[in-house]
Amino acid sequence: MMIDRRFLLLGMACTGLAGRAFAAPTIPEGGQIAFSVFRQGDSPMGYHRLRFSRQGDDLIMEKEIHLEVKLAFITAYRYQHFNREVWRDGRLIAIDTRTNDDGDRYEVTGRATDAGLEVESSANGRFIAPATIIPTSYWNHDITSATQLLDSQRGLIMEVVMEDLGPDSPPGSTLAARHHRINIQTNKPGNTDRIDLWYDETGAWVGLAFEAKDQQIHYVLDGAGIPTPLPLVKEEDKQGGNRS
Repeated sequence: MMIDRRFLLLGMACTGLAGRAFAAPTIPEGGQIAFSVFRQGDSPMGYHRLRFSRQGDDLIMEKEIHLEVKLAFITAYRYQHFNREVWRDGRLIAIDTRTNDDGDRYEVTGRATDAGLEVESSANGRFIAPATIIPTSYWNHDITSATQLLDSQRGLIMEVVMEDLGPDSPPGSTLAARHHRINIQTNKPGNTDRIDLWYDETGAWVGLAFEAKDQQIHYVLDGAGIPTPLPLVKEEDKQGGNRS
């Protein structure tokens, strides 16, 4: 089977609320979220982990995604994404991301200014995003009323239409949750244009799914009884010892 690496554009799906008021995001109990990632039903693909901490009035979110597709013991695709966000009074005041999409590298930085969030993207240059923009890290429940999102991999603003699909459990889980769908209006043909998200009654993120290139990808929330996820790994550490 040939796998086109573009079918896993996870900057939108794995890695803006113009006009909304600032509101404090919901922080998960225990200060972390850990997902196992699967494709085509039950084929393990990797993990997606987030950790939250406080520094004074600031909320810090650190995220790591590591995904691999192997065929006959050969790594056919590898994806790594690292993201650090700083939130203050419900507003994103800083974001720094690094992505290695199977050899294609991206960097995005953003800093709050009086004019909005000033974004510098290795792929799309510099621009000002709305002060109330939300990035595609998905943990913030406010994303469910978005009309724009900041693509945290490519560093661009995406126009989106959100759908509330009602009560529903995420794939691979029996958790009680509410199902929301992001319909991306501005992606190029052939790219992922729909992402499904699930949040529990507290607003905590508990599931994600999407389809690309006829491949079904979904996230399963790791259970409360599993060991604490490994510490977030720096990209430079992995460059010296990549998994094969």
